[in-house]
Amino acid sequence: MSSENPNPIADVAEGVTKGVLSFSKEQLSGLIEKFLNKELAFVEDPETINIAKEQRKTSEWYLFKQYIDEHDLRILFQLGLTLRKLERQKERVNSLRRNIIKKYETKGLHIAQLIQNGFFNRYLASALERTRTPEQLKLEIKNLLDDIENTVFFAQESDNADLVAQAIIIKILANSPKTFIICSSGYAKNRCHEIEDIMKDWVRTGTLKYEYEVYVSKYKEVFFLNKLEV
Repeated sequence: MSSENPNPIADVAEGVTKGVLSFSKEQLSGLIEKFLNKELAFVEDPETINIAKEQRKTSEWYLFKQYIDEHDLRILFQLGLTLRKLERQKERVNSLRRNIIKKYETKGLHIAQLIQNGFFNRYLASALERTRTPEQLKLEIKNLLDDIENTVFFAQESDNADLVAQAIIIKILANSPKTFIICSSGYAKNRCHEIEDIMKDWVRTGTLKYEYEVYVSKYKEVFFLNKLEV
């Protein structure tokens, strides 16, 4: 008579479960730490990695994770907060920006920058007023970030306001986003303001079926175009 185990898979599963349960609290903590280090390994700099992990304790992270389930977007949110934390360390900031581009391309860097400059927080406050359900809000946030090249513009001091405004109008008419955001900081604020004036004219004439909001601080300015519900 054969003495082979009739259900070897079940035994293996049971053994794995027992093995996990036998880990001490310290061992489990170590495994989690290794996993977190692994998913941020592309950052390369250990100190920056530690700062990125610390962002999981912030109130902004707690709020963001309620609306975003996608793993890569959560990582980029952490790195956006990290860029903000490192703003006065130019060399480290530039290194992190390069590594984000290597991993997530320019789109990923733009998402991180939206977080870094606090523009996402402004957007969220606006979106909370306009959306009716958590599901609708989650979808709107995801659509904004997934299509960030067609929903967000980062103004630069060297921009030609007329040409930029024309390009933005074309994007809006072609893609009809729920929200379009024009962001600026530092010396780019003046250029952003010029672009805004042109966009406001298009809204007033009814060519763009949007309403606008502007938030201005000492060093930053953000302009929202929110689609009108018809």
